[in-house]
Amino acid sequence: MAGSLLGSEMMLENAKLVSIIREVAEKEIIPIMEGLVEEGIRWFEISLSDGENGMQCIRTSRKHFKGRDVYIGAGTVTKKEEIDVLSDMGVPYILTPGFDEQIVRYALKRKIEVLPGVLTPSEVQAAANCGIHLVKLFPADAFSNHYIKSLKGPFPRMDYVAVGGVTPENATTFYRLGYKGVAAGSNLVPKHAQSTDLKTIRQTARKYVEAAKI
Repeated sequence: MAGSLLGSEMMLENAKLVSIIREVAEKEIIPIMEGLVEEGIRWFEISLSDGENGMQCIRTSRKHFKGRDVYIGAGTVTKKEEIDVLSDMGVPYILTPGFDEQIVRYALKRKIEVLPGVLTPSEVQAAANCGIHLVKLFPADAFSNHYIKSLKGPFPRMDYVAVGGVTPENATTFYRLGYKGVAAGSNLVPKHAQSTDLKTIRQTARKYVEAAKI
């Protein structure tokens, strides 16, 4: 029903820490990602919120890191046409901002792992009915720390990646609460970041890596 991906371990189950890169110019993407890789971050979500620039950043970074222990997927995926392009590129996984059953099923049909955004029990149930057992809880800082425990009651087999408001300071709490992983956005790599920001980005990355103990 949801595609052959569900018969084996999903890639993102191994991602304790994901760096979300949003609206960074193509010419800046490689120095920034190299800095993050050197600090121990291996998982990336490059957002398509800025359209073709995001696609080009994915192309450039995948070519640059080919053959290395670096995993690059696409974020803010909302259209089937984007999935077609990403599938042709060989992108292994995508993240969606919210839950869209058509997008989820289409991505799985194209043999792309999908981490859909959910917030409510209804969306968690819809994801489960698609055969998904790992979802992106967004925004993770919207409710109290008891929220994930409440969701685990009716959905004991679902796992979550915390996205939204994740900082080096609260990342440890998310892990302690039972989140499978966290994804850090502008708190790690600001929008429109440049190579001149790399020193600060690397310092922040060290704090996230320490929290994740990877």
